[in-house]
Amino acid sequence: MKKSERLNQELIFLKDKQQFKIKDLMMEFQISRRTALRDIEDLEKLGLPFYTELGSYGGYQIINQAFLSPVHLLKNPMCIFVKNYLRRFQRVNKQKSINYLRL
Repeated sequence: MKKSERLNQELIFLKDKQQFKIKDLMMEFQISRRTALRDIEDLEKLGLPFYTELGSYGGYQIINQAFLSPVHLLKNPMCIFVKNYLRRFQRVNKQKSINYLRL
């Protein structure tokens, strides 16, 4: 499975979850721990909103359930389009948050 396809499948897998652990991704997608960590880093870059909780009961907590809808990233131009779209979307939301805090 290509990385872009795996990331898309991981987004679908995490869609209804409030939390997950690296082991969840490792078992579901038959990937190594290092690959799971790289995928988590890439999911964060794609806009998956989560934070990390440390400790034996820790893991990754998804902040908002209304995140990216699945996108089929099969070609480079599509990846570039999605990344650019997400960057613009994040900038707009960040600016709205800043304006709200100023009020």
